[in-house]
Amino acid sequence: MPTKILVLAGGFGTRFWPKSTKDKPKQFLRITSDRTMIQETVNRICPLVDQDDIYVVSSENHSNHVLDQLAIFKDHLLLEPEGKNTASAIAFGISQLDPEDIVIVIPSDHYIRDEDVYIDVLRKSADFALHHDAIVTIGIKPDKPETGYGYIEVDKSILRRNDIVPVKRFHEKPNLETAYHYIESGNFFWNAGIFIFKVSVMKSAYKEFLPDIYKVFFESGIDLKSAYKSIESISIDYGIMEKAKNIFMIRGDFGWSDVGSWDALYDLVEKDANGNYSDAKSTVFRDAKNCGIFAEGKIIAISHLEDVIVVVEGDRILVTKRGTTQDVKNIRVD
Repeated sequence: MPTKILVLAGGFGTRFWPKSTKDKPKQFLRITSDRTMIQETVNRICPLVDQDDIYVVSSENHSNHVLDQLAIFKDHLLLEPEGKNTASAIAFGISQLDPEDIVIVIPSDHYIRDEDVYIDVLRKSADFALHHDAIVTIGIKPDKPETGYGYIEVDKSILRRNDIVPVKRFHEKPNLETAYHYIESGNFFWNAGIFIFKVSVMKSAYKEFLPDIYKVFFESGIDLKSAYKSIESISIDYGIMEKAKNIFMIRGDFGWSDVGSWDALYDLVEKDANGNYSDAKSTVFRDAKNCGIFAEGKIIAISHLEDVIVVVEGDRILVTKRGTTQDVKNIRVD
């Protein structure tokens, strides 16, 4: 089966300030291990494909980071003149591939705990896409009412009998009350942003639902750099996944996190008996509970505080309440 990997590495990691900046966003940082997020992403996919089957879509401004961190063929690094969200990034990627190729689209900055299960899920999805005119996505069973993710709705009674099931509907990020309803119903899964399909099938979806983007990437004679200025900035979720009728979901029980905020990282790390974590050179916790300190090389004291996140990166410091770190993206100090 001709399978290609398309790694999306054009994000700016705005919720991970102050470590993540526009010059060096989250995917190029060491967050969950001694390797950067994009290195982890490519390393875990190696059991599935050869090196020459991996493509990366990133920003022109970040090409040095990709080439420094990955052993990738230079012509497999596709550089966008400017970021126009995931619909354009995926179209750019698959425009370089054969119509019969099976493509697995993966974000460059997610955490996967059980990599063997992850690879098995991708293999099953790719095989399904090979034999059906379908777009497969991976759903993560929610363990809390999360308002920072989109949700995938399926029929849970069918899911008990089948690995891969039709998607009833994609839902945008909900408010807290709606998220609780989703959890209670059992029919909803987090959207992990991973998609598997045959190139010809996805091209047909672009032609039907995003014809302007289709013309830019799949019709000859268009100058890409100038065309990017007029391309609509739209996600693949809004543009195609919410409209197409051939969407299927497979459940991904492999310990997934998008590590999309400091709260998400705090949830992943191992904490002490009081719920505290620190990676600082030295830390004193005095009457402190449920605090996360991310301050490598620093000496930190936390006294009489609960549910606080502290991040130190050079001369930039973030202090915020746990549960609110999604809002970090709205801070503008750089």
